[in-house]
Amino acid sequence: MDIDQAARHELEACAPATTAVERYLDRIDKRDSEIRAWAFLDPELIRARARELDAEPRHSPLHGIPIGVKDIIDTADQPTGYGSPLWAGHRPGRDAAVIQRLRRAGALIFGKTATTEFATYHPTFTRNPHDTGHTPGGSSSGSAAAVADGQVPIALGTQTAGSVLRPGSYCGVFTLKPTYGRWAFDGVLPVALTFDTLGAFARHPVWLGAVDDAVADRGTHESLPVTRELTVGVLRPPWADRATPAAAGQLAAFADGLRAHGVGVVDIVVPPELADLDAAHTLIMAAEAAAALARRIDRPGAGGISDELARFLTLGELATPSEIQCARTVLRAARRFVTEAHRRVDVLLTLAATGEAPRGLTGTGDPVFNKLASVAGTPAVGLPVGTGERGLPLGVQLIGPPHTDHALVRIATCLTDRLDLARRCPLPEEL
Repeated sequence: MDIDQAARHELEACAPATTAVERYLDRIDKRDSEIRAWAFLDPELIRARARELDAEPRHSPLHGIPIGVKDIIDTADQPTGYGSPLWAGHRPGRDAAVIQRLRRAGALIFGKTATTEFATYHPTFTRNPHDTGHTPGGSSSGSAAAVADGQVPIALGTQTAGSVLRPGSYCGVFTLKPTYGRWAFDGVLPVALTFDTLGAFARHPVWLGAVDDAVADRGTHESLPVTRELTVGVLRPPWADRATPAAAGQLAAFADGLRAHGVGVVDIVVPPELADLDAAHTLIMAAEAAAALARRIDRPGAGGISDELARFLTLGELATPSEIQCARTVLRAARRFVTEAHRRVDVLLTLAATGEAPRGLTGTGDPVFNKLASVAGTPAVGLPVGTGERGLPLGVQLIGPPHTDHALVRIATCLTDRLDLARRCPLPEEL
């Protein structure tokens, strides 16, 4: 049984947590000196908590399941450093709300995964498990890489621009960016609260549903049609020319696969006036980040902030009221478009990234295909659908109406089984 099969078996057949953690710790011992997915990991803390969980009644399908946590999400028993030397060793006073809910479900909070600096654009040290000369994406770099490499079955991330869906695509794993506000954000580093959401990575979408069950607010589940009654709108956006030919080809092939399984598929043209969405999102994100991070970067201690972050925050500080108003007008138009599109079709389909993970570790890739769902606040599920010319993963995303998260995950699970998506991006080879 490989580690992917073992992780699925744990979720479905309740393997002892003590058995599971030794397998994952062994994987980390063999692989992570190269991948560098973790900002903090305490094996003895993990083992002690696993023993406690094995002695407790089973609370939920997540009981005893190891979960990695992005290092901007507060954990009382582990440091939260925000990907910055300014906050190295920082110990929050309490767990974030999402961690509290996961602990109540019996999940094993495994360790803190590496993040870009303050969850913005300056890369961390993590590498793509499929080719360590390539970025894993960001800002949830460590979460994507740890799951992709089989070091944990599930990990939490956050998304403000494309920080869940894009690294999920680059690393070849399944992702959920939930409806805005569906997962409580208390105890998570704010970057731009107009867009900030939590999210999750997993090696099979069934785990995404289990996380949503554990942490989502109750009474907020909306339905979608079953697969054969589903209508899917393939987005044709003004930024389509930023996709590689291989990515565009995989999107077309996935749409053809849906048609072959009886799904109704139509094209949805994104109006040209939304061509400015990328720039508008960036400006609002920069302006809000400049305010949200001000007190966190004005902190005595070793180190400082990167030149890249300084330039980004300066962009926000210098934005004029007129520029911000214009940007917000574009955001409102984008939200109206998504609402109208969902009146025509059940689910929207687009790429999760422009292509394969870029070579090098000095950037985290282009989030342009992720910004529509981030701006609209709608749920999106990322699916690995194959590989590109360099043999690295490629992914697509399904975007549903608000609070269809659970139904969207069920559709993703159905498609994964029918189209054998879980095997299209296997674990990287052992070193």
